[in-house]
Amino acid sequence: MEAVRDHMIVDAALQRQITDRFIAGRFGDTPSHAVHNLGRVSLPGTGDVELHLRHAADAILLDDFGQVVLITRLHHPGAGLLALPGGFIDDVNGGMENPLDAAIREAVEETGMDEGLLRSIAAVPAGHRLYDRPFDIRVAWNNLPGTSIRQGDVFGVSTQGFCFRLPGNLRDLPLQAGDDAKAVQVLEIASLRESQFAVPDHLPLIRLAREIPEPGHKS
Repeated sequence: MEAVRDHMIVDAALQRQITDRFIAGRFGDTPSHAVHNLGRVSLPGTGDVELHLRHAADAILLDDFGQVVLITRLHHPGAGLLALPGGFIDDVNGGMENPLDAAIREAVEETGMDEGLLRSIAAVPAGHRLYDRPFDIRVAWNNLPGTSIRQGDVFGVSTQGFCFRLPGNLRDLPLQAGDDAKAVQVLEIASLRESQFAVPDHLPLIRLAREIPEPGHKS
């Protein structure tokens, strides 16, 4: 059975071994670095390579009409499929970018959303940071700029979603796809299916965010 396909780890036993190491690291919701090196892992057909965990953040942009802003991914993994606007957290000034700041930055870059509008909203996390993500463990296709990840290394991706409840109808906002997004659109959450998504846990994140009470609301 092949272990790697299109730069993604697909062997289930190897996925489990790697995600167990991510979970055991107990990095929490706000890790201390944008990338953690976790030693080495044996990659079939290659031998021992460096293993990294890289952290990301996603923006869940909702309105009161049951709609969400989604992009169509420009690049693999999942090119041509839907995804939340989001991306990797950066190392900045010798430390790590705040995950919420990363979610806002990615939303602005990928959807053209107004940064001031997003920062005026009391965004809340949609649950804790996710580390058990066997479907997103990659073999680096080149040296990844700004990180210690080198071509041939293995890295997984943790993520955390942040919920933004925007006033009015999202369809009334001027949106423009950019950066890693091929397109951006506003879709009804009730019509979405997991098979439409590049990343399997994005639809569950959207559904979880929708159930979060608005700030100040007493349940």
